[in-house]
Amino acid sequence: MSNARSLLIVGASGAAATRITERAALTPGLAPIGLSRRVPEGAGDWIAADLQDAAGLARALAARPEITHLVYASRAPHGESGVEDVAANLAMLRNLLDAAEAGLPRFGHLHLVHGGKWYGVHIGPFRTPAREDDPRHMPPNFYYDQQDLVAGRQQGRGWSWSASRPSFVLDVAPGRARNLVSTLGAYAAICRALGLPFDFPGKPGTWTALHEVTDAALLAEGVLWMIGEPRCANRAFNLVNGDCFRWCDLWPFLADRFGLPSGAVRPMRLAHWMADKGPVWEGIRARHGLALPIEAVASWEFADFVLGMDYDVLHSMTAARMAGFTGFVDSWAMFSRQIDAYRAARVLPPA
Repeated sequence: MSNARSLLIVGASGAAATRITERAALTPGLAPIGLSRRVPEGAGDWIAADLQDAAGLARALAARPEITHLVYASRAPHGESGVEDVAANLAMLRNLLDAAEAGLPRFGHLHLVHGGKWYGVHIGPFRTPAREDDPRHMPPNFYYDQQDLVAGRQQGRGWSWSASRPSFVLDVAPGRARNLVSTLGAYAAICRALGLPFDFPGKPGTWTALHEVTDAALLAEGVLWMIGEPRCANRAFNLVNGDCFRWCDLWPFLADRFGLPSGAVRPMRLAHWMADKGPVWEGIRARHGLALPIEAVASWEFADFVLGMDYDVLHSMTAARMAGFTGFVDSWAMFSRQIDAYRAARVLPPA
């Protein structure tokens, strides 16, 4: 039997999965296949299927018996309240697992892309740095249900599973508003247009707490490491950049990159205060020839969620390091690099 692996990336048009698909395409012996409800323009090898349609999904996978590995990076629609739909998320994964076991004779591994909500980052302070075996918080949490489903089904089967737990995933993704760099860049541009300093709109406690993020490229590296590393079988691992920062230190650096003086800590809900700033952004677009309307650049609700965490948000990388993962990203350099990339894409204005 061939040792080649055919990797199905479920939810492949999403933010986290895009870099996984790209990296997989550059990995010898690994052939990526995307899956989503609609085939994106210019997509490569792709399956159009709906995770909520069990019968249709089963037919789609049965037609591709060469698939050996699955990366599940899909989520049911959700807002920024923190609590997500358990029943819908569990049903989608169950449909995929049923289809894989029934229609993929070479099915060998399923990877789940989860995140910091495993530790209750959306609820309030938690023990830091969080470790993979920390106690669970009070449910609901669809991550728990998904991992329990997969771990239970795997018992006595010939396939294995793994799970990644990144922090907030940052990437250069023009057109995806739910991204911290493009959102903060839009906020900075509006401040500059109005002659205002770059005030920090989050909570005072957030200003001094320790925080961290996950570069999407690092997440891709880590996921592909997990699916190929026997020591990762049937385990979950945190995947973060490996450093941390305080906003009180990073904010002046960002202000300088955006060409603004750093302002004061001035708590305000951006979802409220930016609601009437569309015309200001349109003026910025016209002056600089920017490509996208504000709705495609900034998610004010997402920024409020992140900047409202007035407690440490840290994940231990010890387990991954001990299993052999060496990936690391300098978060300050990552912020700077992504700002430059958004400018080059004509999403953010020059400094």
